[in-house]
Amino acid sequence: MSATSLITRRRLLLGVIVLVLAVAAVVAVVALRSDADPTAGNTPSASPTASSGTDAGSDPEASEPGAGDGEQPGDEPSDGDPADAEPGGAADPAARETLDPAPFGAEVTPQRGVTVVVPKVEEVTGESNVPGEVGGPALRFTVDVTNGTGKTLDLRTVVVNAYYGPDRTPASPLLKPGGKAFGSEVGDGDTARGVFVFNVPAEFQDEVELEFDPRIDAPIAIFTGA
Repeated sequence: MSATSLITRRRLLLGVIVLVLAVAAVVAVVALRSDADPTAGNTPSASPTASSGTDAGSDPEASEPGAGDGEQPGDEPSDGDPADAEPGGAADPAARETLDPAPFGAEVTPQRGVTVVVPKVEEVTGESNVPGEVGGPALRFTVDVTNGTGKTLDLRTVVVNAYYGPDRTPASPLLKPGGKAFGSEVGDGDTARGVFVFNVPAEFQDEVELEFDPRIDAPIAIFTGA
């Protein structure tokens, strides 16, 4: 083999080696780029993300207007007691019939067969005997109840109150001097007497009212005077 032919073969072998190295370098670069790209080879997700308000498994009624706010179909806001809004509604249970005022000493009939009279009103000095009582100027009222109903009359429901002045200020009750409550009942044809003491300032003792309330289903009797 000649020297020229040997050199040619070496050059050809060297070229092949260089070509192989070049191809290997290109392959290596491509592989490195593929590893560096996190999105390479990824495929779209098969489960789309659910939007808010339409989550899978949620209550379909939750998306309806008014759902979950405590209202039910057909509910309507109330404007108050129907009896107040409709004619003929129930009457106010606190409303009570009150008879026209009568002077002290006059007979009043708050219920059939029952006569009430205040025969005596006295100026006294009230005494403080129990907590809450305040002594001072007072009036003492004697009240007689006569029973003509034909049967025993229950007096346990009777309430006696006093008021004074232009604003009908409630007077505070006292036990002494001489206070005496009614008994629990009075027989037919008999008269029961009670004595009631109230604090009344001296300047208003000529402007006073006594209220006799026999029971919830009977009219209230009012006595006035000095």
